Amino acid sequence: MMCRFLITAAFLLSAEAAFAAEGGCGTNAAAIIAQTYPTAEKTSETEFVADGATILVPDEEKGSSDGRHPVVCRVWPSYPERLLVAVPLITEESETLTSGDLELLVLDASTLKVQQRLRLKERIVDDAIAIKSITFDTARYQLAPGQIAFGVRLAKEGASRVNPFEEVSLSLYAISSGQLKSVLDGIVVTSSSGEWDGNCAGTFERTTRTLAMGKIGGNGYADIMVTEIASSITAAVDKNGGCGERSRNDETARTRLTYGGKRYPVPEALRPF
Repeated sequence: MMCRFLITAAFLLSAEAAFAAEGGCGTNAAAIIAQTYPTAEKTSETEFVADGATILVPDEEKGSSDGRHPVVCRVWPSYPERLLVAVPLITEESETLTSGDLELLVLDASTLKVQQRLRLKERIVDDAIAIKSITFDTARYQLAPGQIAFGVRLAKEGASRVNPFEEVSLSLYAISSGQLKSVLDGIVVTSSSGEWDGNCAGTFERTTRTLAMGKIGGNGYADIMVTEIASSITAAVDKNGGCGERSRNDETARTRLTYGGKRYPVPEALRPF
């Protein structure tokens, strides 16, 4: 049973990685950093330092950053002339803690010039629960006529084997009055957790949420309809010595998010850990 949970979680996280892989930075990462952060100094083939923060560009040959957080790029399909870039700005990095800001950029895809930018303070924190991936979600989040948002997904994973924890949160951003603004600051779209003996017996919980754009409300923005499926599973050793599912309970719930003038308020129960 635990294997089933881990396989499902691995599949979802691999899907998250696909967001970043499609239309990635390619050979432009270093040029983007040099143009966006004029004071940046190159300290290695894949690292820059700007104003005390370390910036890691993807290693196109290795394709892996060994748990560190490189720059992520994706062309915005709704506006293909724009390139979305997420820049982790790491200010502290040790064996037990990594922390820093995350800056989001909207660039002209042909010139790489910055059109909009938004710095999210202390968005990067890795300790007992670490960020496994940062990816763009460019589904068509139509907020209003002529205004489409893009998403950023943070996938997190806990370090405990007997108390497993995984979570993917989604935040939405849109351009309004020439500025990049947060319109939905974090809703959990996938979470799984559990407590078991490391062999078989234990309880596991899993929640998935999907977002769908609703009708335009009186404030001029569409409501966001959230559908939730929550599963609770108990596993135990059966009379033949095998590990099996003893009980399962699935529940479905729906929540409507309504734009509040600056952003969509998210109920506490739906917010990230």
